Amino acid sequence: MDQVRLRAAEPHEADNITALARRSKAHWGYEQEFLDRVQDVLTVRPEQIHGEQVIVAERGERLLGYYQLGGTPPDGELVDLFVEPDAIGTGLGRRLWDHATSAARKRGFRTLELESDPHAEAFYLHMGAQRVGEREVDTGRQLPVMRIVLANAARGH
Repeated sequence: MDQVRLRAAEPHEADNITALARRSKAHWGYEQEFLDRVQDVLTVRPEQIHGEQVIVAERGERLLGYYQLGGTPPDGELVDLFVEPDAIGTGLGRRLWDHATSAARKRGFRTLELESDPHAEAFYLHMGAQRVGEREVDTGRQLPVMRIVLANAARGH
């Protein structure tokens, strides 16, 4: 992971980021019917990419992962965090998480909340988030809702 660089995404990268999110979701063995049904949720549009809301991880020219922050201080949202399937288990997810929580603190967020894929819940628990409930996101599908309290959040924002 030494050669991986994290930087703000650019609007023209939206299609590549979307493709990465869809590959990452498919990695967990979901049926194609389900993947087709959630394709809009897994779409990042150019207008969503501004400032430092979306951060990508890349090695050379290759995109390996990204995250997206949302919300208004004091409560933030980790909208997305996806890793390329062949980079899962390499520490990249932790690096993206650490960067996201640090960026959230700098923006004045005191908490970050997220809807976790069931396959990623153990990762978020390991990172210090707590399960605070469930949310129905489509007919009959419940996702764990996770939250982390950010220590030393910036004040006055």
